[in-house]
Amino acid sequence: MNNGDTHVLVIEADPGDGDLIRQRLVEGDSAVRVSCVNRLAEGLESMAKELPSVVLLDLNLPDSPGVDPLHEVIEKAPGVPVVILLGQGEETQAMNALHDGAQDYLLKGDITSSDLERVMHGAIEKQALIRSLALGSYNVNTPAQRLRRLRTV
Repeated sequence: MNNGDTHVLVIEADPGDGDLIRQRLVEGDSAVRVSCVNRLAEGLESMAKELPSVVLLDLNLPDSPGVDPLHEVIEKAPGVPVVILLGQGEETQAMNALHDGAQDYLLKGDITSSDLERVMHGAIEKQALIRSLALGSYNVNTPAQRLRRLRTV
């Protein structure tokens, strides 16, 4: 990602998993700044102080039974991309989260530095595209569309 302004907020219930993710992020890119919290309330508080570039979110947080952490994060910071962190066997939950606004997901047991970098970069790019489309500033004139216009002249 090689951007000194990249701030990653990790909201992960298991401190061991949070530390492993932090380690993988730093291995992949020393310019990234990582904040780790263990509870949804701490993550929301952190976002109120400073919006991150991307949020890595565990959906099974100890302070959010009956609450959808993804919706809480999106409501607090609608322009910030969210990547879901899931355990093995939770792929159905991942599909639901993608439909509800998450940009991508990672399985905790398989996370590598390159996976984190690829998924976070993709999530940030997808969110930028969504923002551009919402603002009407995305240029939908593809080369094929321009060629078709030239042929009609």
